[in-house]
Amino acid sequence: MYQTILVPFDGSPLSARALPIAAALAQATAARLHVALVHDPSAFIPFIPGEVSIPVYDAELESVNRREHQEALDAAVAQLTATGVNAVGVLLEGTVIEALLEHAKAAAVDLTVMSTHGRSGFARLRLGSVAAAYLTRATAPVYMVRGAGSEAVPEMPTGTLLCPIDGSAFSEAILPHAARFAQVTGLSMALLAVVVPHAVPMAPFGAAEILADGSALAMEEAGHLADLQRLVEQCPPGTTVHAVTDMSVSRRIIEEATRLNAGAIAMATHGRGGFKRLLLGSVADEVLRHTHTPVLVYRPSPTSEPTDAA
Repeated sequence: MYQTILVPFDGSPLSARALPIAAALAQATAARLHVALVHDPSAFIPFIPGEVSIPVYDAELESVNRREHQEALDAAVAQLTATGVNAVGVLLEGTVIEALLEHAKAAAVDLTVMSTHGRSGFARLRLGSVAAAYLTRATAPVYMVRGAGSEAVPEMPTGTLLCPIDGSAFSEAILPHAARFAQVTGLSMALLAVVVPHAVPMAPFGAAEILADGSALAMEEAGHLADLQRLVEQCPPGTTVHAVTDMSVSRRIIEEATRLNAGAIAMATHGRGGFKRLLLGSVADEVLRHTHTPVLVYRPSPTSEPTDAA
């Protein structure tokens, strides 16, 4: 069960979308919900134009914004406590990511719930994303709720928790967290392996083409199924296993989530950031950007086995 849940809040409709599901999870586990709003004084230092730009600290402006932040935080917490949620408001000071991470560590947060724009490519890199930046350094699972593209209020997920596993210890690190989440929400777990066909040289044509070798693919799928069956012992009763073949791992994960009407997807990620994320790609990142299904993401420690598929 969870003891402390963190939900970052900035007063915007986007961040507010994470509040209902965070509240539901807190009530289901008798956890304390920390609603955290970060006040960054440096954001209220305007520059006076001239031959030399001089930063000027506007104490009155900063004070007004601090008061507005506190009022927004108090209103959100009051609304939650009125429904019986054990919620506390925390007004943090500093840069957003640093302040949130420091508080998560100090409060021993074991789950963060937050909404994300789902931006992609250079738009994400240029505009930035609090959710993406937080995920690159978070040490506990993060439950991502898509903020754009849906007017429905996020609710407790139902049905199936889809867990993609690629056979590496790195990807398997999600399992304890997925099992915990499934227990809390009542979701059934489904383990999925996506087999990617390899390019096979076609000598007569002097080129490498993808040649579907049915027997080889069947053997590889069988091997993945055997690995998944071994992992079932770590999962709740009733966990199912499935192996499929596809050239795109992220696309097939999303398709399988749709087919199963999954309430959520759970997966491990390297949590790469900036140009490295953009150039190397990430299955977890691709899934986050293209699905409206909530995703439970966990970033294992660097000592875990690496894989480009996570």
